[in-house]
Amino acid sequence: MLDTYQGTGCARIFVGVGKPVPTWDGPVLGPLVAAGVPVVHLSVKDRDWTAVKRLVDGKPAGMLLLLTFGHEPEQGPSEGDLPIEQWKQAWADLVGLLADHPARAELWLVPVYTRYWWEKNRGDLRWLLDLPVDAIGWDIYNNGSGYRTPDDLLTIPREIAEKTGLPYLVGELGALPQPSDTDGSGRDAWMRAMVDAIRADGALTCCWFHKDGWDLMATGSEPAQKTWQTLLREETPVATTAPDNLLAVRNLLLTYLNVDKKAVRADDLEPAEVGIVGNAAHLGGYHCGADRVVSRDYSVIESSRDRTGLSKYASALDVGTFSVRAGGKTHNLRTFSAWVVAQCKAGAADTRDIREVIYSPDGKTVKRWDRLGKRTTGDSSHLYHTHFSFFRDATKAGRDQTPLFRRYLTAIGLIKPPAPTPVPVPTPVEDPDMEQSEKLARTTDSASRTVGHVLADMANLRNWLISPVGAQDAHLKPADGSPLAVLLDAAGRDDTDEQAIADRVIAALDPATLAARIAEHLPADQARRVADELSARLAA
Repeated sequence: MLDTYQGTGCARIFVGVGKPVPTWDGPVLGPLVAAGVPVVHLSVKDRDWTAVKRLVDGKPAGMLLLLTFGHEPEQGPSEGDLPIEQWKQAWADLVGLLADHPARAELWLVPVYTRYWWEKNRGDLRWLLDLPVDAIGWDIYNNGSGYRTPDDLLTIPREIAEKTGLPYLVGELGALPQPSDTDGSGRDAWMRAMVDAIRADGALTCCWFHKDGWDLMATGSEPAQKTWQTLLREETPVATTAPDNLLAVRNLLLTYLNVDKKAVRADDLEPAEVGIVGNAAHLGGYHCGADRVVSRDYSVIESSRDRTGLSKYASALDVGTFSVRAGGKTHNLRTFSAWVVAQCKAGAADTRDIREVIYSPDGKTVKRWDRLGKRTTGDSSHLYHTHFSFFRDATKAGRDQTPLFRRYLTAIGLIKPPAPTPVPVPTPVEDPDMEQSEKLARTTDSASRTVGHVLADMANLRNWLISPVGAQDAHLKPADGSPLAVLLDAAGRDDTDEQAIADRVIAALDPATLAARIAEHLPADQARRVADELSARLAA
């Protein structure tokens, strides 16, 4: 099968009831060791702890062993499973047996449950272990009349991961072809969609169940087999890699803090002092990617941002000692670290992806700022370098981390602040003086009307509305007895007598006064006829 599925990243082996635990040089595990398969997931049903310990003792260095006892325990005695209390006790015995084993960092203890049982018994958590295990495994099969969506099938694994704070893995994945899926393309699409979603969740492994109707080696399953081969090539674990966004931070710091690029100087930040990926002996923590995290790794299990962001990328940056003069001051690793920690404590937006800073403020004591509040110090190596951990989802997404460090370099004067964007000055629009003799832009009832006519009309109308009949002076407010005063006096009264208002307004409109004002703008004979007509209408 390894010839068919070259590049296998994880192999799951089942040891049934009464079957012996295989050895590393035997026919079952030997080919996996020879092929360099990085992860082996072994499930045992018997409580043969002597054989289990012998297996762990002989594990090849560098290989990650996932160990499961009594997988799918909810099936009941008919499937050879233990009652719940005995099963839990067996797990407690196994955890205690291997707690201090020298290979514990490369040994993950993983109970594996039946997703379908948890769906039928929604909310039943009796089988959930309260022990220091390292991950939660699930056997996930498509059931129903069609291909169920990843969000549907992964709801329970995601909920339990959130509840326990542990990453999940898929021990068995399977789907039978649906009757309507005559060419198998539906199952192929489902396989890819499931793997994509499982990867996006930061799950540790995903293995297909090659048995019975799910066996992709069987005749007629060639299209699905090719799909799984393609997925294996795409998903094979890759050695821990430095992400581009942290490389960009590294390059930025070296550009401005390594003054003499051609020589090693005590005051310069040298390339060897700015590290991202841990060396070969480094296991666990943010300097390691998915291939080198260890059992109950704090950089994975303490935050959902790390569980879902677990990838091939390292997610940490170490910065060594330096000293530079800028802005009349000396700046070094201590002041740099203190500045960053202050920004983190203040909640600056460009620090949101930093999980922790391990540093020394004085070269004598080591402190740790931890966004999750888990720890307050670190080992003595941080007297000479400052460690920055970034939440793994930020490095996985490639989110830019340079703004914070660029802001520091700007604050101390090594980078010139950007010139302020000039505010555009609006071009003044020429507005020539308006002449009262100019004619109006639009015609009115009189083609010869000018701006001056309109201004005069407005002033006359204003004075007429707010002045008593016969008054010659304008007022700042309607005078008593003016038409507007009469109207305003009536406004807001519930007992308003409309006829009385009309009478008072008409009384204020003296025909002689109106006639005199009209006469100012009309020939005498026309003004007389208008005045007579107006007097007659007002008197009627």
